[in-house]
Amino acid sequence: MTSTLRIAGSALLLLALVACNRQGPEVPKAVDDNKTVQDQGDGVQSVMVSPDAAKVGAEVDGRGEIITEVRTFEVGQKVYISVPAKFGRKSGDKLEIFWFHDGRSRHEELKPMSGAFAVFEHIPAEAGTYNVEVDANGQPIALVQFEVK
Repeated sequence: MTSTLRIAGSALLLLALVACNRQGPEVPKAVDDNKTVQDQGDGVQSVMVSPDAAKVGAEVDGRGEIITEVRTFEVGQKVYISVPAKFGRKSGDKLEIFWFHDGRSRHEELKPMSGAFAVFEHIPAEAGTYNVEVDANGQPIALVQFEVK
C-alpha cells in the first residue's frame, strides 16, 4: 500500500505543479482610439456649421429671408427657420429639419432647396428651450437655439 500512496501522492503533487504553472489572463493590447474610429467610421465625427447657415425669426419676407432675427417667442407664436441657398447648397438639395424640446423631437420636415431661401415653420405648444438642427443631404449644416416663454 505504501507504493500506491506514493504513486497517488506523486500524481497529486504533479497536478498541483501543473495548476500553479499556468499563465494568467491575456493582457489586452493597446488600442489607438482615433485610428479605430476613423478606420471603422462608426464613431462620433465633428461637424463644422456656419453661424449664418440658418436664421430664426417671427417673420419672413417674400423671398423667405428672416426680416428680424428673434430668439425669444411666446407659446403658440409661429417660429420660422430660414436657410439661405448660399454656402454651396443648390436647387434640389434635400433639406431636413429637426425641432427638439426636452430632449425629444417635436417636429420634423423634409423639403428640397428651391429659390434663394428654404423656410421651415413650427408653432411651439410648450415653453422652454428649443434646439433646431438643419441637415442638407443627410449632413448637419446648421444648429439654432431659441426660447419659448
